[in-house]
Amino acid sequence: MNNKISVIIPCYNQALFLEETLQSVLKQTHKNWECIIIDDGSTDGSKKIALKWCDFDERFLYFFKFNGGLSSARNAGLKLAEGDYVQFLDGDDLIKPTKFEQQLIDLQDAQVSISNYFSFVDGNIELAAPYRYLTPFVSETNFRKEIILDWEYRMSIPCHSVLFQKKLIVDNEILFNETLPNHEDWVFWSQLFYVSKKIKNNTNVLALYRIRDDSMTANYALMRHGFNEGAKILLYYFKEKKEKDLVNAVRIKQNEIKNKNKKPFLKKIEARLIGKLIYFYRICQK
Repeated sequence: MNNKISVIIPCYNQALFLEETLQSVLKQTHKNWECIIIDDGSTDGSKKIALKWCDFDERFLYFFKFNGGLSSARNAGLKLAEGDYVQFLDGDDLIKPTKFEQQLIDLQDAQVSISNYFSFVDGNIELAAPYRYLTPFVSETNFRKEIILDWEYRMSIPCHSVLFQKKLIVDNEILFNETLPNHEDWVFWSQLFYVSKKIKNNTNVLALYRIRDDSMTANYALMRHGFNEGAKILLYYFKEKKEKDLVNAVRIKQNEIKNKNKKPFLKKIEARLIGKLIYFYRICQK
């Protein structure tokens, strides 16, 4: 397959990591791609780095916009994308050289391919395990419920693990919700996987998720609010689709989020973040 892939990189003050991220795109064994860098109002040297890469290779494209947040930047990239497939990649994460090549094979008879991933710490090649290991077989029906019920507790799908047909979001008018303070990816993937007839899991580790010390802190109240608002959006969405099982799954998730006594939401999220902190500390002590 020689289909064109649109890589969308939202960037806000990521000059420290952007070069390495762009290098991981350049190294792809599949060469038919465009890389759309959306500068979301950076005030550091991100623009200079991006323009240098645009001069080096015309497949890199740079666009500046006033700061509107991550969802706004991703949506801007989607509207500019000319490829057959879409690859999101944040400005501090990395992808393995054969990612496009391997997942395009998956997409010969599927609409979405999800790869395994590992986490890593700034400048350190030692890897941490993902929140969830993928198995080759996917039951689309079960997976749609799983992403609703288990998101953040037993699974997480970084944006750059996924390669998908652009036609899916065009035909179904799916974009990132720009009103959500967080968990916008949960809503986006839930909607995208719902309209996907065939999803494939690629068990190879093709994406690397960077753990940064400045991303370790969490405003639990804000996270809870974002999760709850995202659930409201999904509840309305699946009611409109008359999907009873998925509506019930969202309601179960809402009850977990709203539980003020046992607080399973906060405890489980906190446990995961503390686990990251412990790992980061151990790496830094080496």
